[in-house]
Amino acid sequence: MLLDVTDQTPSRALTIADIAVGDAVTQTVVFDASKREAFSAFANDRAPVHDDPRFARAAGFSGPIIQGLAVASRFSRLIGMYLPGEHAILERVEFKYKRPVYADVPLLYKAVVERVFRPMRVIKLDLSVSIDGEERVTGKAQCLLR
Repeated sequence: MLLDVTDQTPSRALTIADIAVGDAVTQTVVFDASKREAFSAFANDRAPVHDDPRFARAAGFSGPIIQGLAVASRFSRLIGMYLPGEHAILERVEFKYKRPVYADVPLLYKAVVERVFRPMRVIKLDLSVSIDGEERVTGKAQCLLR
């Protein structure tokens, strides 16, 4: 099963029996000015590499970069609302930031079921964020299904 969601897609309440290896959820997200400002305000992260084009270029980037945790934060929605869904409790997550992410670029988020441990009600997911097929962020998550 591959589910492509939007911000209007209703959440799902899956059981452990509903989930299989290879199931996936995707969503395309753009970090526009309002999303960037909301995260900066919430995290109180105003490092110049995120806001100052001259500073970002001097640091080796082509412009200001989106905060890594801002990029990763969108997985909360995919995991908690769609796969594994409303009954998921995040136990562990790890990310590898491979390439920078810039503002106003469509990012494809994908979470794929890697393993299902039915007796323990645990789901392991592969996570990725890509732009035009090029991975920018990869990761793993482990969830308990209540």
